Amino acid sequence: MSKILILLDGSEENEKSIDYLVNSKIINFEELILCFILEPMHHAKRISNNQVLFSDSTYEKSEILSKVYLEKITNIIKNVDDEIKVSVNTVDSIQSIKKVQSIDLVSMSLISHDYDKLYKLFLRAKKFKSYINALHPLLSISSNFTHDDNKTNDFMINYPNEEVFTKIIDNVLMFKNLNKMTIVSKNKIQETSTLIDKLDSFNIPFEFKEIKDSYHDEMNRLQINNNVIFYYSSENKFLERKYVLKDSIQKFIIGPSPVILG
Repeated sequence: MSKILILLDGSEENEKSIDYLVNSKIINFEELILCFILEPMHHAKRISNNQVLFSDSTYEKSEILSKVYLEKITNIIKNVDDEIKVSVNTVDSIQSIKKVQSIDLVSMSLISHDYDKLYKLFLRAKKFKSYINALHPLLSISSNFTHDDNKTNDFMINYPNEEVFTKIIDNVLMFKNLNKMTIVSKNKIQETSTLIDKLDSFNIPFEFKEIKDSYHDEMNRLQINNNVIFYYSSENKFLERKYVLKDSIQKFIIGPSPVILG
């Protein structure tokens, strides 16, 4: 069981993470930690041409509104399941989010976003890039994603090497009702006894799959018959030029499946 941090900003797009969490019933958690992002993210005041654009009084009013909003979201969650433990926070910087993450021993953070707007976010929004680089693991959910109860649940993960894989594979414990794990690689995976024993310990059917196309293409194929959760493991940070274009992280974030960025 784990604590899940959910990033909210008052928009319907970001509330989709709540829908996914309580309706898919696929994530194990013992507590939800709601973090309302109080703008601006990095400064309480901004001054341009000697004009205060964001005053302390504005900040105080926004903080009051954030409490009302968080109460509304908490009630929505409680109406689904009154036993769910919920705590709330108002944050105004990446640093304050990371502090909550550290103090509360958060296992995973969630953010949902608008599919159409994300291309601009990906290229221009420093804040969004900061989330991806600072919060690990971060589950990104496109607002157009719908969990289909008639489909099976597949946890897809790319395999860079055994050392990296064994560090991140325990993240699968945060999920339940998984029907299969699909471990994909561009090269043949060496099926060592250590690796097999580790995967067997989850009691979930798994398969190794060597693919010729991109991870993104494979994810789309699996998505036809499955609710796919894709764990994209990489040692590179978001938006570094080391990403191969056809498997750029951008495609996964705006794709049809929830993606864990680790």
